[in-house]
Amino acid sequence: MKILIADDEDYTREGLIDELDWESFGIDEIMQAANGEEALKIVKWFRPDIVLSDIRMPKVDGIAFAEELLRMAPQCKLIFISGYVETEYLKSAIRLSVIDFIEKPIDLEQVRKALRRAVDEIARERKTKEVDESSREFRQQRLYELLTRRDNDPGAVEKLAAEVNFPMSGEYVCLVVQFPRVRKRTGRELEQVLEMASGIEGKVIGVWQEDFCIEAILAYAERFRYRLAPFCQRILERWPDCRLAVGITAADPRNIYNSCRTARAAMNCAFYQADRRLFEIDDAILQKRFMEPGIYGSFLRVLPEGSRATAEWFRSLFEDLFSRKYYQKEQVYTLMISLLTAVFRQYPSGYDAVPEAGTEEQLQQMVLNMDSLEEIREFTERILGSVREREEAISGYGRVIRGVLDYIAAHYGEVTLSTSQIAEAFHFSPAYMNVLFKQEMKVTLKQYLSNYRLEKAKCLLERDYMKITEIAERCGYTNASYFSKVFRDGTGMTPLEYREKCR
Repeated sequence: MKILIADDEDYTREGLIDELDWESFGIDEIMQAANGEEALKIVKWFRPDIVLSDIRMPKVDGIAFAEELLRMAPQCKLIFISGYVETEYLKSAIRLSVIDFIEKPIDLEQVRKALRRAVDEIARERKTKEVDESSREFRQQRLYELLTRRDNDPGAVEKLAAEVNFPMSGEYVCLVVQFPRVRKRTGRELEQVLEMASGIEGKVIGVWQEDFCIEAILAYAERFRYRLAPFCQRILERWPDCRLAVGITAADPRNIYNSCRTARAAMNCAFYQADRRLFEIDDAILQKRFMEPGIYGSFLRVLPEGSRATAEWFRSLFEDLFSRKYYQKEQVYTLMISLLTAVFRQYPSGYDAVPEAGTEEQLQQMVLNMDSLEEIREFTERILGSVREREEAISGYGRVIRGVLDYIAAHYGEVTLSTSQIAEAFHFSPAYMNVLFKQEMKVTLKQYLSNYRLEKAKCLLERDYMKITEIAERCGYTNASYFSKVFRDGTGMTPLEYREKCR
């Protein structure tokens, strides 16, 4: 068992480590952190079972640390220690379901009791989990894993099949049911597929995979083969937004892995053919195709030539990808993230069209959430169109002013961005930069920066999913109150009133 002790007082951490008999609690790994920020970094790789944390710590306080901790490791048991007993701290402790709240100076006996409660609770949870894993559902999933592997233990397969009443004779076919990433899972989809199979006197075992799809093995008697097509049609009718891939038929349980392999390969085609819903195997799908290694390098040579050359390069790329529709979609995601990140860095103003992709991490997540190559193509064209519009809009300005506009587009979200910082970046004095900027833009540099931030904020307010505080932070305002004041001065409305108007 593992424990993390987070406290900014060295003697408190060392004292606890020296004075307690950790082995008696079954704890054999101990880590220390001097503040909440360091503690969060340790949690990501250490994955403690128990955390003993001070509430008042520098950088990230104990409450904020605990909230993030329980998001990353909800099974972790938390014990608070503090020299300050305040009502808000106690309320937070209750809300976070901490094991105990221990006051400083620390009473070691109280710590021992809290650790014992934490260890006992972990033991109970682990026991419950072991019981659950021995359930029928777990055995079905284990059987599925064995049947879809080329090499498995025939004895283990037969034993599990008997326990879950899965037939070891007849015909088998693997099905993959893919749902849109934006769709919320009800948790009953797999159960409903099993129910539909019983209607054709078939037996199904299956699992949920990480990429929003169900993989299932359908077993049926050979004389009921004609029922397979209607069964597939019922799945498509039950979920009009899903796609279905069907592997080759296996007449022997030992060949089920091959049906699964071909079903996955068939489903890969759905990434390229957004207008289709049913996918079956063909010879070309099984060919191994890999991306050309020089694609990214050739793109970097084209990128500085401007939006038109870049757009033409992307057009050729997408034509090639659609014609070679058997590339693994994971390769395409990796490639497109690399390419669009390079565009993001070269032309930050191009992302005016997609303000929700305000950082490289958000851009990458947006791409990964797209279900088809067509969706990625439309997204790319939208960005490049915005880049082209921006280039045309500033084409009449001098080289320095174009550089300033691009600099603002890349850094407007930084709270510290100022006219002095911009002038320094271009090796001018603030006064001269203001004169030069106003001559060409007919507005002061400070006013342009303020207007640019307001326009960005308006775009984000038109989307309901972002909080006002997040928008303020994204657009370079020190806090939500100041943002609201500036927004009202500039538009005559509060951010909330503007959002309501947009609705």
